[in-house]
Amino acid sequence: MKRYGLGGISAATAALILAFTGSARATQPLDAFLERAKTQSFEAREATATERQRSSEADVALGKLTPSFSARGVYTRNQYEAAVQLPGTATKIVITPLNQLDAFLQLDVPIVDLASYHRYKAASALAASATEQKGATTIDVSRSVARSYYQFLGADALVRSARESIKAAQANLKNVDDRRAAGAATDLDHERAAASVARAEQELADAELGSALAGRALETLSGLSPDAAEGFPEDDLHAEGTLANWLSLAATTPGQRVAQKLGEAADQNRKAASRALLPTLSGSAQERITNATGFNGRNNAYTLQLILAWRLDYGTIAGSDAQSAALEVQRVRVERTRRAAEDAAFEAFRRVEAGVVKRRAASAQEKAATRAAELSTERYQAGVATQLDVTQAQREAFLAAAAKIQADADLAFARASLRLASGVPVSDKRPR
Repeated sequence: MKRYGLGGISAATAALILAFTGSARATQPLDAFLERAKTQSFEAREATATERQRSSEADVALGKLTPSFSARGVYTRNQYEAAVQLPGTATKIVITPLNQLDAFLQLDVPIVDLASYHRYKAASALAASATEQKGATTIDVSRSVARSYYQFLGADALVRSARESIKAAQANLKNVDDRRAAGAATDLDHERAAASVARAEQELADAELGSALAGRALETLSGLSPDAAEGFPEDDLHAEGTLANWLSLAATTPGQRVAQKLGEAADQNRKAASRALLPTLSGSAQERITNATGFNGRNNAYTLQLILAWRLDYGTIAGSDAQSAALEVQRVRVERTRRAAEDAAFEAFRRVEAGVVKRRAASAQEKAATRAAELSTERYQAGVATQLDVTQAQREAFLAAAAKIQADADLAFARASLRLASGVPVSDKRPR
């Protein structure tokens, strides 16, 4: 990774900027990208499809608890016809015709099936978790979109700063050439000034590359192409309230609700596995229509059945133990998810606190470095400073500007991360 000389600040790092807490004045507001990403991002579309899938799977599980109807037609070609003639009559009774036709209409009704019932409850909990997962996915996508959005704005700001740096370097080169023509500057001064211009041009190329890549990433994430940016407002450096309030909000995020629903599904699967050791009761009604009437001489007849079934094997017992262990695993995951959400809010809150301090210091540094660059130019023109002093001061002024941009980036992204980790809309700027 290429780094800027004295300060060790890379172009990629300097480009990672956030637009403080406001929206850009020229490009679309952040909310526009977030709203588009809710429906157009790959993750959001996948979450929507998964929700439909889980809902359909719950319906499949419900279907096992509802009556089912089946119809079946059978044609049978028998080798011999079986028929009898009653004594003293001319009536011939066909028991089995050569061409036999049968139609079966059957209704099956589950009456007691506790295992299937709990499987349905587990599938319903998974469907609910998929719905909550959409909210969690929205937060994750929003975090990526916000990062790319602020990177784009910051990269554009760095481009403008690099262009101003080129102008300053070119003005310094012209000043040196004028002084050299008058015999007041050396060839060494000229080469140093020329090198400063070349270095500024490299920095501009890096900044323009960062802007192009950030814009492309933002479009990929949100499906919306950003317009050109023209700067961003200043952060007012306000505090974010109390940490305890943010932590309490983090405990109710969609990610936490997803884990809870998965816990419910694991509990229902455990119950389904244990209920599989119990017998099931079902009913069946069948209507048969046939031309093989037999001795009763009727073409249709029905049968009614009650079926009590019980299956017991070692696999069923082992399955119950496995589901009990799976429930314990999910309970641990619920606790871990809650702690992770609180840790994310805790980190973001502390980064806001540190970011406010760093932002003030970076602003003071930028002002001092800019003033130092002006003084070095004035002193060089008066003949009491060297060209090395001028180029060094200009370089430090650019690095100070990049450092201020980075401080703005860290602070603004910390504010956005704090809200996302706590389930609060990024557009809601109120402290908690």
